[in-house]
Amino acid sequence: MPLLPPQLRTWKAQERDPTNPVFFICDYLEIRGPVDPDVMRAAHQQVERETEALRLRIATEGGEHRQFVRPEPSPLRLLDLCGALDPAAAAQAWIDADVRLPVDPGELCSATLIRTAPDRFLLYWKVHHAVVDGWSLALLFNRVAAVYTELAVGRDGSDGAPAPFSCLLESEAAYRAGKGLSRDREHWLGAFADLPEPVGPSHGRAEVAVGRRRRHQLPPDRVARLGATARSMGVTWSDLAVSAVTAYVGTAARIPEVLLGLPTAGRLSPQTRRAPGMAMNILPLRVPFDSGSTLAEHARRVSRGVREVLLHSRYPTAELSREIAERGGSGRLWAAMANVMLFDHRLDFAGAPATMHTASIPLTVDMTVYLLQSDADGTVEVILDTHPDLYDEQTTDAHLEGLLSLLRALEAAGPQTPLHEVCREPLRTPAS
Repeated sequence: MPLLPPQLRTWKAQERDPTNPVFFICDYLEIRGPVDPDVMRAAHQQVERETEALRLRIATEGGEHRQFVRPEPSPLRLLDLCGALDPAAAAQAWIDADVRLPVDPGELCSATLIRTAPDRFLLYWKVHHAVVDGWSLALLFNRVAAVYTELAVGRDGSDGAPAPFSCLLESEAAYRAGKGLSRDREHWLGAFADLPEPVGPSHGRAEVAVGRRRRHQLPPDRVARLGATARSMGVTWSDLAVSAVTAYVGTAARIPEVLLGLPTAGRLSPQTRRAPGMAMNILPLRVPFDSGSTLAEHARRVSRGVREVLLHSRYPTAELSREIAERGGSGRLWAAMANVMLFDHRLDFAGAPATMHTASIPLTVDMTVYLLQSDADGTVEVILDTHPDLYDEQTTDAHLEGLLSLLRALEAAGPQTPLHEVCREPLRTPAS
């Protein structure tokens, strides 16, 4: 089978540094309650058999990249750390070490069940971004929880299987054979005809690197208040979150226009949205920034921009970057990036609830802000990654506090609140 454009982009990056593990997604579920390892093993085997993406292998034949599906699922590894002096710390240390192991091309996806107490387990998945994206991993965590729950009560768990990987291949072939590709190309080249250069809060420029990471959790009550603010402005929670990051970048960088990287699922049909694989595409959101605007004006402007990006989200990032460079631009499409992932988590293993955590190695070209729903109760984790050549430790801490301060202000703000009242103190980085 051929590789999808996002797969090829990721795998070529891997080939430039064959053993570097930075292209793995490493997430785990913290399960609070008893788990039957035999039932979990059976659930894992069933989900792997259902999901070709988890069994993909990539090879080069005659100079062409191809992929094939391994016939048998890989086993679920079991690791019992109950006897460790500090089982939770031992589990975290094991995950941290596994995340950094060199790439094995023969094992692009693996899973481990870690026991830290009779009623505490971690279900850890390590998947290469060339075969599985974050959208897919969220689907699969929900799927394994549903299958485990069904198997635990004697049912076969066959209902609700994901769509096959072939859906993504067929969708890509239809996109390239139809008018969609040329329509999207025309849109993006028109939108970037003036060859804008992205600027982040650092006002610097660097190649992609492993970033500094900071985390903070927003509890359900704060998430709910932000939801009320979003509704008062006629936008979604996700749109408000992207609006907040856009406002923060515009304020911190003191720029009149923001080019923000926006990851998209790359799936526009109901069937492809149920198909695990690597279809994620990152495209630029271009938004004018005026601190004199009201929050509602800014949020609606961003919301319209997000809709426009999603409407044309199939056009390959690599092709857009190349074509802009050929026209005299730098080929850079964004500096800062915002990734908002609010999934419909049903993370319950036969009555044992679970919370999702990410342990992936952070990659960034400037600053990346994630807002990830980590629990079914609505808890959202705010993650900030900054480039080590553009932001030092102190500046990274200050930017996290600036983002959190903005979110706190948004909880109490109204639609007519001026932007400058919630973005009062632009941060100045050493580079800027």
